[in-house]
Amino acid sequence: MRDYGQAGHPSLFAQVRSVSAAFAGHRQPGGPMTHVPPEPEALLTPAEVAALFRVDPKTVTRWAKAGKLSAIRTLGGHRRYRAAEVQALLAGVQGEEPPVVPPHQPGAGI
Repeated sequence: MRDYGQAGHPSLFAQVRSVSAAFAGHRQPGGPMTHVPPEPEALLTPAEVAALFRVDPKTVTRWAKAGKLSAIRTLGGHRRYRAAEVQALLAGVQGEEPPVVPPHQPGAGI
């Protein structure tokens, strides 16, 4: 039975109930609207990335400008970095061998 208000139009409450019933399948497993939204991507601030690399946040910004790290801009214009990309870069940096510097030999040119 429909709940009609004045002038034969369904009341607002009845309209909300019908809309709620239409979308109820979204919350029920196996319902007609069983779409699970993807997990949001983990993003890091410049300060968080800088702490991982033990550098200044401005250095992280320079890396992004140089193309070493891709930045995502928020609606407010702030940079965010993909955690997966940062972890990959960090693993590559930690896996690098430090440059070999020959020992200083006395009597060699100064």
